[in-house]
Formats: sequence, structure tokens, C-alpha cells
Amino acid sequence: MLVYGPEFFANTALPTALDMVQRLPGFTLDIGNGDARGIAGNTGNVLIDSKPPASKTDGLGEILRRISAGSVARIELIRGGAPGIDMQGRAVIANVVLKRTAATEKLINFQSYIYRDGYVGPDVTLQYARRDGDRRDEVSLELVSDRTSGTAQGNRVRRDAAGNLLVRQSLDLWDRFRTATLRSSIQRAAGGGLLTVNGRFDYIDYPTSFTATTLEGSGSDTRATDITHQWKGELGANWTRSLGQKSEVEVIALQRLGHVGYDSDTQIGSFASTFGQQSRTGESVLRTILRHKADKRLSLEGGGEIAYNFLDNRTAYAEAGEPVPLPDQSVFVSEVRGELFGLARWQPAASVTLEAGMRAEVSRIAADADSNRARSFFYPKPRVQLTLRPTRRDQLRLRVEQSVSQLDFSDFVAATEINLGTVRAGNGDLVPEQTLTVEAVVEHRFWGKGALELGAKHEATRNVIDYIPLEGGFDAIGNIGTGTRDTLSGTLTLPFDKLGIKNARLRANAAVVRSHVTDPLTAERRRYTNEVPFTCSGSFSQDLFGGRFTYGVYGSCGQPGTRLYRIDEFRTTEIEPSFEIYGIWKPSKRLAIRLDASNINNPARIYDRDVYTADRNASPLLYRERRVQRRGQYLYVQIRRTL
Repeated sequence: MLVYGPEFFANTALPTALDMVQRLPGFTLDIGNGDARGIAGNTGNVLIDSKPPASKTDGLGEILRRISAGSVARIELIRGGAPGIDMQGRAVIANVVLKRTAATEKLINFQSYIYRDGYVGPDVTLQYARRDGDRRDEVSLELVSDRTSGTAQGNRVRRDAAGNLLVRQSLDLWDRFRTATLRSSIQRAAGGGLLTVNGRFDYIDYPTSFTATTLEGSGSDTRATDITHQWKGELGANWTRSLGQKSEVEVIALQRLGHVGYDSDTQIGSFASTFGQQSRTGESVLRTILRHKADKRLSLEGGGEIAYNFLDNRTAYAEAGEPVPLPDQSVFVSEVRGELFGLARWQPAASVTLEAGMRAEVSRIAADADSNRARSFFYPKPRVQLTLRPTRRDQLRLRVEQSVSQLDFSDFVAATEINLGTVRAGNGDLVPEQTLTVEAVVEHRFWGKGALELGAKHEATRNVIDYIPLEGGFDAIGNIGTGTRDTLSGTLTLPFDKLGIKNARLRANAAVVRSHVTDPLTAERRRYTNEVPFTCSGSFSQDLFGGRFTYGVYGSCGQPGTRLYRIDEFRTTEIEPSFEIYGIWKPSKRLAIRLDASNINNPARIYDRDVYTADRNASPLLYRERRVQRRGQYLYVQIRRTL
């Protein structure tokens, strides 16, 4: 375990716990997957006072952003496991330990994106927090009116198989999102233990539009609009209690409900189509964990989780006013899932830690659609991790694990892409992916604040999820067989103090990915759909004037062409490298001001499509399309004031 106390952050202008976590040498924040069902392994790689958040809708990044840096006593970086710490199935965890002294904090946070066309997207948060030992209260209200990278301008060119121009169009993409979020959290002593209750309610209004205007050629103008209205609510609770000096019990309960209404209209020349969708979702989870520390070298934990999830979805699609039936356009999907798990962590020597565990999952998924289908699954999920520390600065982690993916309920239902005019059918016959992972990570710490981490990972997957053909000319998300993925990655934190630049650091990471799976149409080996073959990014930052000012630059290598293989088309998406600079000024302990200049080089997103008259393996090419979009430069301003 590495401990980063106030002295590590003393000469910085970092205002929040999120900024502090992102500064940890050799640590990469993973906020988890709040959309995945259940709790185990979905809550990210940061704990708050040794416990995962009792909320999924309230993302880990949002939680850390609301914690002021002055409220943090220290951050513990736990590598390879530690007794009494729920590692969430991860090799490295950051534990943010809050101060226990009595304090009241009132916060006003204003932030806004300012775009080069003059549009301003404000985000205002009002927060009240009171902490006194184990007794804590927090309530906040956030209001946002902004737009996303979906607002952009560009062009689209279509050519036939011989390269002759069919049409050239200008593109205008527009979107807005308006949200209101109310959060609350209460922590009290209860039942001989400690109870934390979290609540959150969100309302989202999100309209978009897509306009393609013909400049050259014989194509038709296109106008597509859609609007999404969504609300979702969550109530979560976490209760822990010591059972003697060596044991502890933890109980987590969670309830989520939501509703989404979506309507779209597309007009291509004289052809008109409409798509509508209404969805209700719900999730109920109860998880219990019992931990026992047998001695200084051996700790045990075990427990279980039971969950119920449902999706009630209705879709309607029409062309020229006439309804067009889609496979599984009205679906009620439900899942009952139970899991039992056990874990032993043994440290036979100071330099060796062995962690071995087994999870056994039983689930039943039922889909009431065009036909009623119900399937039951049983999956054992063993995991073994060996951590070796040959020296004080070096660590080697070896992991072998069997995992099972969660099915995305949205894949069971039909969906549309308004800017492309495509429709995807639903598929109730999906089964989860099962993956065997073998991973090795070498970590070296140097110069006090420096770290180098190199990793190699091999994944062998059964029932890879991708697009499959259906009767009637539609395609859907389905299973296409076995596949493999190999990843080589590296992360570097390089402090510049020994190089003559005080309080400066470089952070860089890169990954190379190679995957193989058999295409369901061509029977040829290819990489996974949407697999990014290479990623890299880097940042340089420096703290000045005793921690009152921090500046930094950030760059990304962009994204080489990712590929998507639909039944009657082939797509690639490429993102050009990007660059941004930022500065944080902290004139007082209560006030922090941040300014970012982003998208400085205005990188393009390039979308290529090869569209065929029918199945792409046996039909002639209809046209090739290239779409280039640019979001433009923008500024980000944040003013954070505690009262």
C-alpha cells in the first residue's frame, strides 16, 4: 500500500478529490459501468473510506468531483489487495479517506463551455455538506443546458463503385441537452453499525437534428429530427457492522427506475419515415458480504448478490405513413440473477500475495416478444491473482480469470440511426460472452513520484457479440462464435524534479490491441467490431507559486479506423489527434478558477461507409460514402467557490 497524504498535494492548486486521484503516479481512473446490471465489478476502481459508493447512477467521477480537496485526509493506493478492503475484483484500488473533524461546506460550482459560434452551455451546482466523524449529510442540485460533440458541421460525399461522384452534401448537425439532477446522502450510526443512504433523481430533455443539403450531384436533401425525454431515479443504501475484532458484515441494497420516450422523423427527398420508442426500466439489487481476518497473513470473504431487472419496450416504425413491422418491436425482458462468491487472500511472505476466488452465477432471462423465450444460465467464474514484490519499488501481478459479460437489454429491441436512415431489429436469442483472461503487469516506482507500468493481456471469448442477419432483410445484435484479443499496454508517470523543472510531471499511456473473430457472412477472420487497434495520450503539467497555480497541456493520438460490420454495409470511423491546454488558479483556499482551451486543432471525425444492395458478401456495391465532421474549438470555464 502506498499512502499519499497532504504533503504530496501541498504544492498544487487541485480543487477536488477527482483532481487528486488523477494525479496519483501510475494510477488510471476507471469510473466503472453504471449501465451494467448488478453491483459487483461495476463501481469503478476508487473507494470512499474503504467502501464502494452505494449508487450507480451517481457516477464515480461525479462523486469525487463533489468532494473538495480540503476534505481529504489521505489517499491510499492499494496494489494486489489488502485485508478488509473490497477490491471489486481489481488489481489496483485507490481509497479516498476523508477527514473526520467537524466541518460544514457550502459550495457553488459554475462551469460552462463556450463555443466559437457564441453558444454558451452553463452548468450550475449548489451543494451543502456537513461532516462530523461518521455523521454526514449532503444535498446538491445541478442544472445543465449544453450541447455535445454531436453539434458539428461537415460534408458528405457519395461515389459509385467506379469512383464516379453521385452526390456531395453539406452537413449541419445540432443537439441540445437540458438536465436537472437532485442528489442527497445521509450517513448515520444504525443497528450497531454504519448506514449510508443515497438518493438521486434526474430529468433529461435531449433534442437533435441532422440536415444534409445537396451541393452537387443528384442526391436528395435530408432532414432528420428526434427528441428524447427521460427520467430516472435511484435509492441506495450501504450498511456495515463489525462482528468482533476480526470480522465485518456489509449489506448493499439498490433500487433504480427509469422511463425513456423517443421519437424521430426522417425526410429524404419525398421519402418520409418515423420511429417511436417508449421504454420503462427497473433494477433491484441486494448484496451481502462477510469478511474475516484470520490473522495478519490470511483474510477471507464471501457472500451473495440477488438482482431483478426488467425492460418494457415498445417501438413503432413507419415509411410514407405505412407501418412497417420489425422483429421484436414490442418486448418485455426480465432477468432474475443470483450469485454466490468466496475469496481468500493469503500473504505467505511480505513480498508475496495470493488471491483466489470463485463466483457462481445463476440467471434466468425471459423475453416476451414475437415469441416467448426464456433461458437459464449457470456460469462458474474462478479468479486467481498472484502479486510479487521482489523489491520495494517493483511489483509483478499475474491474473487468470473467467468472466461473463452482461447482456445489454437494448439489444433485444429495435433501434434507429436518424442521421443515416438505418433501422436495426431486436433479437431475443442473445447469450452472454464468456471470456478467459490471462494477464501480466509489471510495475516500477522511481524518483519518489514516478511510475512505469507495462501490461500484456490475452482474452479468449466464446459467443462474441456482433451483428447477425435476420429474415426480412434486417440485421440485429447476436452471437457469432469464438474470438481472441491480445493487448499490450504501457503507462508512464515521469516527474521532472530531478531534471531541473520543479513540481512538473509527464503522464503518458499507450495500448496496442489485436483481435480475431470469424465474420458470419464471409467466413473470413477479422478483428472485433469497433475495436480500437491503437490508443495513446499524454499530458504535461506543472504547479507554480506554492500551489496557487497549475497549468497543463494534453494531447491524444486520436483513433485509427475502427470497423463495424453490418450485414449490408461496412463502416470505418477515424478521429484525428487532438490538443488542449488548461490552467487552474487558486487565489484562496475557498476559490478555484479553471480555464481550458479545447479542440485547439479542430480535429475531424471521419466516417466511411460501403453500402451494398443486399448482403455485403454476395451483392454489388451501391455506393461509397465519406462523412467528415468538425466540432470546432471551445473554451471551458469553471468557478468553484466554497462558503
